Parts: sequence; structure tokens; C-alpha cells
Amino acid sequence: MISSIVQVLSTAGFTRLDAIALVIFAISWVMHYWIVNSSPWRHKTISAKMSLFRQRWMTNMVYRNPKMPDTLIQNTLQYGVLFFASTSILIVGALMAGLGASDQAIKLLGDLPFTAGTTRSVWEIKVLLAILIFTFAFFKFAWSYRLFNYVLILIGAAPDDSVASVRGTPDAVDAEEYARRAGQLHTLGARHFTTGLNSYFFALAACAWFLSPVLFIAATVWVSLVLYRRAFWSAFGKTLGNIEELDAGS
Repeated sequence: MISSIVQVLSTAGFTRLDAIALVIFAISWVMHYWIVNSSPWRHKTISAKMSLFRQRWMTNMVYRNPKMPDTLIQNTLQYGVLFFASTSILIVGALMAGLGASDQAIKLLGDLPFTAGTTRSVWEIKVLLAILIFTFAFFKFAWSYRLFNYVLILIGAAPDDSVASVRGTPDAVDAEEYARRAGQLHTLGARHFTTGLNSYFFALAACAWFLSPVLFIAATVWVSLVLYRRAFWSAFGKTLGNIEELDAGS
């Protein structure tokens, strides 16, 4: 696999170390996604712990009247998603402009003492990699924003005793089942947002490739370790575990 990648990249002016760094980057990103979302250890992540509280929120929501606090909270969450989606578009536009300024960028990098020489094709491929990552992040943020919009609609359509009393008939919707499914959809939207956010971290690692493949490898390892620590061993996650124990004890 690496030899094939080396052959392809060598035609564009890359070295064997560049190919190894790119393979390490791709494997690290894919492995991280699998471990935190699909592996047997996914239930220990901070996202999995938060999904329990999302479910509890939706359960409280279906029994809470009025539901205005829930809509305000959800709207606030959407602002953050919208910010990152908009930022991703701006970054992609800036990177596209960088493709048009290849000569100036190559000259600037060549003046730095700790960078290896680069060619126009090498620069453009590195920029295209960054564009690909931020475009992927944009799609994740955009889909998360849309899912959170759907959750807002579900909050508005949730069972409401006051509405049922006006109609003179009980609400036929099973409140517990409604809350369970709404919680699942909210968790799904949060997963897409987290995936987009993690893409930003890996994009920072990819930016190190502009300077050196060695820095690219080091940045990839560092970003992976930071993300694993935050997913499994953060202080916030430990505190969430303590809250779960208190809830179970009650």
C-alpha cells in the first residue's frame, strides 16, 4: 500500500517520508473515528455519557409545560453549529485563494530555514488536502444543523397536556417512546457536529505538512493523543461519571 502511494506521490515531487506521513495521518483519523463511534469502547467516551443526559433532557421536555426553555437551549446549541459551518466555508474560500497564490507561497516557504524545498504541484496537493478536510467538516456541520432543526420541530410537536385538555381528548402519543426517539435524533446530530469538530483538529495536523513531513507525523500523533484524552480521560468526563453514579443511587 505504502509503495503504491510512494509511486503516485513521487511523480508529483513528494518523498517517501511524505507518503508515510500521509498514510499515518489517514490511518490515525479513521482509527479515531472507529474507536469513538463504533468500537466496544465507545460507551466510555464523553459523547456516550452526554447522550444519556440528552435522553434525560428529552424525557423532561415531554413532561414540561411550557416548553420554551427547551427551544431556547436548542437554539443556543444551533448557533454554535452555524458558526462552525460558516467558518468552514470561509476557510475553504481562503484556501482556494491560496491555490492562486502558489508562487508567492512557495517563495515564502523556501525562505524558512526549517522547511524542505517544495514545488508548485506539491503545494497545490497539500492545499487540496486541506480543502478536502474543511469541505468534509462543512458537510458534517450543515447536516448537524439540519438535524437540530428537526429536533426543534419535535420539541414543538411533543405531547402537551394543556393542548390535549383544550381539544377535550387525551394525547395518543406515547410520551416515553417519543422522548426516546427524540433523544436518539439529538445524539445523532451531536455526533455529526463532533465529527466535524474533530476534522478541524486533524486539519491543524495537516497544516504542519506545509512545513515538513516530520512535523506532519508529530502533529498527527499529538492531535490523536489530545482527542483520545478528551474522549476518554478528560476531567469533564470523570465528573459526568460521578453524576451518573449519583443518579443511579437515587
